[in-house]
Amino acid sequence: MNLIKTVKRWVAGSDKYFDIYECTVDEVEAYTSDTGKSMTKVKVNDVEYTGLHNKWVYDYLCANEGTPSFVVMWRAPKGKPMVAYVKEIWQDHINGVYNTEVPQETEAYPSIGGESFVYMWVNKDTDKKYIGKHKGSPDDGYICSSETMLAEYEEAPSRFVRTILAYGADQEMHELETILLLQLRSTRSHMFYNMSNNLRKD
Repeated sequence: MNLIKTVKRWVAGSDKYFDIYECTVDEVEAYTSDTGKSMTKVKVNDVEYTGLHNKWVYDYLCANEGTPSFVVMWRAPKGKPMVAYVKEIWQDHINGVYNTEVPQETEAYPSIGGESFVYMWVNKDTDKKYIGKHKGSPDDGYICSSETMLAEYEEAPSRFVRTILAYGADQEMHELETILLLQLRSTRSHMFYNMSNNLRKD
């Protein structure tokens, strides 16, 4: 794979870096992960790469399978790069848009303390929210555990914006998440995707 350029985009509540490679994709496959997520898998030079599924990206990859083209890879903070699902980046490259290009040696992710974090997603169209806790990095590709919100997010990621509310030890963040859910009565409000407050199902 020949690196053409690197671009920076604000995606899912933070700046993320994407590398665009000139290459030939040998195989393309859509599948469902063990956690129920829709995924896309590609093989380039006998190396497999995966990423969240986007129908437009998948269709483009299928249409160009086996011919010289390009792929967009997200610089995942852990493990190897992942296939980018943000179709606008693919379209911009096809259309020759270069205003988001950054130096290729740019440090992708600043170091942030805390093994876990509490976050809030907001649907910009409806103002509906989801509060959750995740053990890991804000940039590891995790979205949420709500099937309802995840389905809406995968349909239109640009409708959602995420805010990190706090970082800390996993137990501490679990307790903070529970307190916020109880205080906001989120499980009883139609303005939240949350169905559980960690103490009981409503």
